[in-house]
Amino acid sequence: MIKPPYYHIGILVLNHEEAIEHYANLLDVTFTEPTDTVLCIENPLTQQTENLKVVAAYSRTRPPYLELIQAGGNGIFSEKNAGQILYFGIWESDLEGRIKKLKEQGTGIDALIRPACGKPPTAVITAPDKMGIRMEYLSTSLRLATEAWVITGKYPL
Repeated sequence: MIKPPYYHIGILVLNHEEAIEHYANLLDVTFTEPTDTVLCIENPLTQQTENLKVVAAYSRTRPPYLELIQAGGNGIFSEKNAGQILYFGIWESDLEGRIKKLKEQGTGIDALIRPACGKPPTAVITAPDKMGIRMEYLSTSLRLATEAWVITGKYPL
């Protein structure tokens, strides 16, 4: 079997419960229980940060998973980006190296995602590329918990 180049597709939605119901019916799939994690979202361009409760759920299929994210806040997850694919998510074992490479390539960064302000990032979301697509590079340090969440339907505590 061919391993997909990306792990998940992130869609930003205005109504999380409605989106889960819609995609579950449309695609005949089930979703995990939503998480509600407070994260520190930094926009490197403006140097603005916000602590945001991010609510998300994954489809319980096989990769690439569908990730539904509730719109909120003033940054990358704001309502202005809702109703579309926000990014394609890819596991990254060297996030700091990836950030350096993105900068060397001239790829913009829309967000650094941190578990708390002042902590190292666990994800980076690029600015849209010339085709209008963002990539999310997600630290492999989160992979076991994320995969357990998809398998069991409940995020491990």
